[in-house]
Amino acid sequence: MTDFITTATRLVERGYSVIPIIPGEKRPGEYKGDQWVGMSKWQRYCERSPTKFELDLWAKWPSPSICLALGRASNLTAIDFDYGSPEVRAALEACLPPSPVKKVGAKGYTALYRGFAVVSKKYLLDGVSVIEVLAQGKQTVLPPSIHPDGMEYRWTTPDTLEHLTASELPELPHDIHDRIAKALEPFQSKVEKEQVSVKAIHASEPGDNDSYWRAINDSALLNLDSWVPKLFPDAGRGPDGGYRVDPIWRGVSKMTKKVGIHPSGIRDFGTDQSMTAIDLVMAATGADLEAATIYLRDSLGLAQEAVFQPEMVPDISPKSPDIIIPWHRERMVEPNPFPPMDAPSPVKTDKPAKKRVGFPSAQGVVGMLAQYINETAIRAQPVLAVAAALCAIGTLAGRKYRSPTNLRTNLYVVSLADSGAGKNHSRQVISRIFSDLIDCDDRLGGGKIASGSGLLTALLRSPSILFQLDEFGMFLTAAADKKRSPRHLTEIIEHMTELFTSSNDVYRGIEYADQRDRPRKSIIQPCLSIHGTTVPGHFWKALESSSAVDGSLARFIICESEEHYPDSQHPPEKAPPEQLLDMMRRIAMPVGGSSAIQLNGEHPPAEVMTVPYSEQATVFIKALEKKTTDKLNAVKGTPYTALWARRDELSIKVALIHAIGRNPEEPVIDMVDFDFALKIVENSIHLMVQGIERFVSDNMAESYSKRVLEVIRKAGGVMNKSALYKQTLFLGRDRDTTLKALLGSEALVEVIIQPKGGGRPKTIYRLPSDVPF
Repeated sequence: MTDFITTATRLVERGYSVIPIIPGEKRPGEYKGDQWVGMSKWQRYCERSPTKFELDLWAKWPSPSICLALGRASNLTAIDFDYGSPEVRAALEACLPPSPVKKVGAKGYTALYRGFAVVSKKYLLDGVSVIEVLAQGKQTVLPPSIHPDGMEYRWTTPDTLEHLTASELPELPHDIHDRIAKALEPFQSKVEKEQVSVKAIHASEPGDNDSYWRAINDSALLNLDSWVPKLFPDAGRGPDGGYRVDPIWRGVSKMTKKVGIHPSGIRDFGTDQSMTAIDLVMAATGADLEAATIYLRDSLGLAQEAVFQPEMVPDISPKSPDIIIPWHRERMVEPNPFPPMDAPSPVKTDKPAKKRVGFPSAQGVVGMLAQYINETAIRAQPVLAVAAALCAIGTLAGRKYRSPTNLRTNLYVVSLADSGAGKNHSRQVISRIFSDLIDCDDRLGGGKIASGSGLLTALLRSPSILFQLDEFGMFLTAAADKKRSPRHLTEIIEHMTELFTSSNDVYRGIEYADQRDRPRKSIIQPCLSIHGTTVPGHFWKALESSSAVDGSLARFIICESEEHYPDSQHPPEKAPPEQLLDMMRRIAMPVGGSSAIQLNGEHPPAEVMTVPYSEQATVFIKALEKKTTDKLNAVKGTPYTALWARRDELSIKVALIHAIGRNPEEPVIDMVDFDFALKIVENSIHLMVQGIERFVSDNMAESYSKRVLEVIRKAGGVMNKSALYKQTLFLGRDRDTTLKALLGSEALVEVIIQPKGGGRPKTIYRLPSDVPF
C-alpha cells in the first residue's frame, strides 16, 4: 500500500473526507493523460466522503499527497496560525480551547476543531496574515505530504486525526470571529480600526447598528439548509457547499444568470449585486420586510421578538361561513408567509382525530429526578423532564438489570419543544449530577456524534453510555438521507438501529481494511441511550425520509411539551436531594460490586439481575401481547406496523426502568410501572402516526397538498385568497390543480363572501370544522 491509501483509509474510517493533492503542491489534483492536473469541483468532497471506488482509483496514481476537505463531510474547521509577534500569537491562542490535534507546515501551525458552521476568513495586521479560519469549502494539506518548498508536513501532537474522531475534538466557539477581532484590536493601526468600523456599520443594515436584522441575516448564512431548499425547491447544490438558484423575480430563461448563495454571502450574478438573506426572501416572494424577517426567524428556529405589530384579520365561523366576526387577539397566530415544510399539517380522514394519551407522572427515582429538574428550571417542562430522567436512570441501570424476557434499559427518546422553551436545562442537570456528584462521568457521551466509527469507539470505552444531543431533528434529517449525506453520517443510524436490539448480546463491530493494525472490536451487551432535543418542525421534516417507516424511527419514543412556553420562574440555587443522589448511586453500583465505575465493552458484566413481573403484571403483559397482535393485523400493509410492533418492547423497557427506580435492590415490575410505561409509549405512537399522516407523501401531488394545508393551518385555519396565493408561490403552475384537488376531496373549504354594500366578492379558504389545528 502507498502512504496515501494507508493514510486515506484510516482517515475515512474515522469519518473524515480526504482528497489527493498534486505531488509537491498544495492544490487538489487528478492524474489524467499521464500528467497531474488540478481537480475540478473538488469542493464536492466537503459535502461527502470519497467512495471506496474513488479511493482505490486514487491509490493507483503516482505518489499523490493528501489533504482534508473541511466542512460538513468531515465536521471540522481548521485554524491557521500564521505570522505575528509572540504577543499577537498569545492573544489569538487565548481565543480558542486547546486542540489535541495540530500540524505544522512552512509557517506557523494549524489546529483542528469540531464543527463547521462559521464563515472562512483571513485576518491581517499591517498587510500580513496572522490567522485564518478555514471552514466549509476549504481544504488543508495533511502529513506526510511535502510542501512546495520541500518541507514535510508533520503532526506536532501525540494524537492525530488517525487516532481521534471529530466528536473527540473540542468544538469551535460559534463566536470565533468576534473573539479574533477583539483579540487583534489592541494591535491594529488607526486606519485598520476605522476600516473595521465602516464594515460593521454596513453589515448592520437595514438600520444602523440594528442587531436584530443582522443576527437573522448572519444566522441565515450559517444555516442555509434550514431555509434555502424550502424557498427554492429546485435549488441546485453548488460545489462549494452553497446553492445556485434561479432569479424567479426577474423572469427565467436558459440564459439567465443564477444567484449564488453561500455562507460567505449572496450574490446575484445577473446584476452583479450582493444581497442579504432578507433581501433574497423579499425578492423571491414579493414579501415586505416584516414577512421576510418572520419567515427567516421561524425557519431558523430563532426566538421571537416583538418587532412588528400583527394586522387584525377576519375570522370565519365554520357554522356561519357568510358572517364575519371579529378576530380574537388571544387566538391570533402569526401567519408564516411561506410554506414552512417543517411541521405536520392537518389531513382530512374518515377517522375521528386521535386523542393524545395524558402524559403520566413518575414515581421513585425517575419522579424525583424529574421533579428536581423542574424545580430548578426557569421554564418547567414536566414532559421533557420525565423523558430525560428515563434516559439517565436507564443508563445508570445499563448492563445490570434485565426483564424476564431479557430486555434491557437502553432507550432512544426525542423531546420536542419550541426554541426558548427550556430544552437544555435537563441536559445540564444530568451532566452535572453524573460528573460532579455520583462519579459517573464515564457514562456521558459527547454533545454530538460525528460518525459511526466514533459512536462505536465511545461504546467500546463505556458500554453503558448516554448521548444527550441538541438539534437532534437536523441531525436525523441529515443522517437518514442515504442519497445525499456522507457515509460516515448515515452509518450512525445503521449502528443505532442494530445496537438497540444488541443490548443483551454482542455487537460484532466493524471489519477494517487493515486488520493487522486495527482488528475488529466486539462490544459485549452495549447499552446505548439517546436523548435528543429539537424543535418539532425539524423532527417532522425527518419524516420525509423513508426511515420514518422502515423501522429505524419506530425504536424512538417521542415526547412533546404540553405547554411550550409556560410562565417563567426564578428558582433559587438548590442542590439535588441526597436521597436522589443515593438512589442513583445504588442503581449504578454493579451487582455485588463496590464501585460504580464500569468495565469497558470488551468485558461482560459480572452479573445481570433479572427483574420479575408481579402476578398481576404477568396477566397484563399476556393480554397486551394479544392486543398488539390484533392491532398489527388491523394496520397490516400500512406505514404504522413498525410503530405498533414496538409497543410491547418499549413498554417493558420503560416499565423496567420505572420499577428499578422504585426499589434498586429488589425491583419488581408491577401494574404501577406498566400504567406509567404504556401511557408514554402509546402517546409516542399517536404522535408518530399523526406525523406520518400529515407529513410523509408518496408523490409530489400529495406533498403539494399537505404543504398548502400547512400554510393555512399556520395562519390559524383561515386565509383569504390573495394571501394564500402569495404564500404558495412555490407551487407555480400546480397551484390551481392542487387547490382544486383539495376542494374536491373536502380537505379544504372555499367560502365566497358578498359584501352587504356591494362590490367584489371575497374568497376565503378554511380547514373543515372537524380538522384540529
